Amino acid sequence: MKNAKHIVKTVLFCGTLAVFSAVSVFSPKEKGSFYENRRLAVFPVPSVETVLDGTFFSDVETYISDHFACRVPLLRLNIRKELALHNPVVSNTVIAGDTLLPYHGKPRTDYDHEDMQTVLDALSQVNTACETVGARFVYLSIPEQSSALRYKYPSYLTSGTYTDDSMRTDFLAGLDARGIDCLNMADYLCTDPEKYYSKTDHHYNFYGAYETYLRTMEHLQTLGIDTPVTTDVTIEPIERQFLGSRSRKLLGEYPTDDKLYRFTLGTPVSFTRTDNGKPVASTVVNENFNNVYDYYMGGDIGETIIKTNRPGLPRVLVIGDSFTNPLEGILYTSCDEMHSLDYRHYDGENILDYIAKYQPDVVLYVRDDLTCITTEGNGTMGLAE
Repeated sequence: MKNAKHIVKTVLFCGTLAVFSAVSVFSPKEKGSFYENRRLAVFPVPSVETVLDGTFFSDVETYISDHFACRVPLLRLNIRKELALHNPVVSNTVIAGDTLLPYHGKPRTDYDHEDMQTVLDALSQVNTACETVGARFVYLSIPEQSSALRYKYPSYLTSGTYTDDSMRTDFLAGLDARGIDCLNMADYLCTDPEKYYSKTDHHYNFYGAYETYLRTMEHLQTLGIDTPVTTDVTIEPIERQFLGSRSRKLLGEYPTDDKLYRFTLGTPVSFTRTDNGKPVASTVVNENFNNVYDYYMGGDIGETIIKTNRPGLPRVLVIGDSFTNPLEGILYTSCDEMHSLDYRHYDGENILDYIAKYQPDVVLYVRDDLTCITTEGNGTMGLAE
């Protein structure tokens, strides 16, 4: 009798796993995970090589894990359990009071010097291309949220990817040695980081973006570029719950009063906008996304062009990732024409050809201090292919 019960339990257990696996494999699939902010695995195409070396089966396992039925509810239950136990690190996220920060694990003692030189070489080429067309090139160094708020880490957890600031200081020194103009926003944003940064997202908030805009305009004026500065701006919180990138990793289960900020111009500036060559609505926010960072500019886009039709003002090219989005939302007010490129999504001309074609007056390269030596996408801007 005991054997019969054991067999029934085993059959039910295995049958349940089989049903869940079958549902996971054959049910309609999502392409990406909203909460994890990443693309989900696609079913691998088998080959003799991948079957023999085992990578095919490993990839199938990853695919099933990413698309397992009830995956999100199960993840949510686990996060609730971890939060209830007051674990200091949940889903690689450090719970630091009202602030969520990344958990880096054991810090690295050194950075990749070859990658740094690759990025610096690319920036030198951009700087030369700007000089050729008479443009000013400015590198905007932005502290990432966990850099600016590093003091919030518990004393027993590392506050950064590296044991010291050598990567940042060496990189800034490398810019200086190559004669590349740099505006280090750490000098300003780190004076009041809790005002300028999100509690639950890895970006600065709109206050931080606006401060970056003001300092950039101030810097450009010292370079002899006469452009108006938009100061009549009202900034107010959006009342919907803000799902920052770090709170999304916790599936929105961590209670927070963190806010996304809406901004209003006292004197609107009319403009036209195209994204990836197609006309879109003349707006720099997307109200459909007013609970996530994609609210600004509608998220990451390969190429955006905004024209205000004021030929007396400068033509500006902005290069960078999502840190540029809220900055673009105010920067266009000081431009005749503003182009924005994100080489993670843009597959057109490399940056040198783009500058030669567009002939901008100003090129702003925006990069946070944790990705400054990353060679993919905006690291080399199409120059590495």
